[in-house]
Amino acid sequence: MVGQTYANLFPRRVRVMVLDGVVDPVAYARGTDTWLAGSLADDGRVFAEFLRLCGSAGPSRCALAGDLTATGSAGELLARLPGATRGGRLTVEEAVTAIKGRHLASPSTWPQLARDLKAAVDGDGSALEATASAFATERFHRSLEPAQVTVCADAAAPPRAWPRVMDRLTRISPIGAPLIGWTVGAPCASWPVPGADRYAGPWGASTPNPILLVGTTFDPDTPLAGARHAERLLGNAVLLTHDGYGRSSAADPSTCVAAAIARYLVDVVAPARGTVCRADGRPFD
Repeated sequence: MVGQTYANLFPRRVRVMVLDGVVDPVAYARGTDTWLAGSLADDGRVFAEFLRLCGSAGPSRCALAGDLTATGSAGELLARLPGATRGGRLTVEEAVTAIKGRHLASPSTWPQLARDLKAAVDGDGSALEATASAFATERFHRSLEPAQVTVCADAAAPPRAWPRVMDRLTRISPIGAPLIGWTVGAPCASWPVPGADRYAGPWGASTPNPILLVGTTFDPDTPLAGARHAERLLGNAVLLTHDGYGRSSAADPSTCVAAAIARYLVDVVAPARGTVCRADGRPFD
């Protein structure tokens, strides 16, 4: 959002700009509830892909593979939780907090997520419970505060009845809404100070050289749809699609993406429109 805002305010001051993991600026400007509804939209799709890849990898590479049925649906798996822990019981809310907060955007951790889910299915949810507990600490909430100040000041007046918003967000993403809706969105519902000079568009400025947008096909935090919308809005932009997983291309490295970015930054040569770069590997390789 910082990059898109700057480019639209000062298009003549942009030589080159790479935006990776692109936020939909229209949704962001409309309000926290609208922005979160869009940013959570691909959680279920990414988790379903985790299950599909796990099943394809087999038990030797994905511990959970033997416990997945042919359909391997997320709802079916989560229905088999909670599992017993040493100190009590793992709740479904704790399980999805661990999935969303620690693992979904980081494909390098998917084998560990599979091991933790397998343990929980077998009756020991302590690993998932321990992961979830990190998101209930004062340290975690303090780490969010600078971003929350920015988000809440940028947002249009949010709905005051945030629990009703949570119902809608949970329908969109049962996996992501419990963590993100309450930790990121809820503070803005009671934010006491409106932003004095929030920028809410327009978003169609043309820079002298094209802006390079990078969007990942299975990104649970900044879905590819946001990059596609930004490309349509900007007067001069090219979208490079990263065929991979996680939040931004750095989460799932691609030599192809890195080379395209380097050529663009140094020689000001953007990739051809429609270019797709595959990640160098797959999460369970």
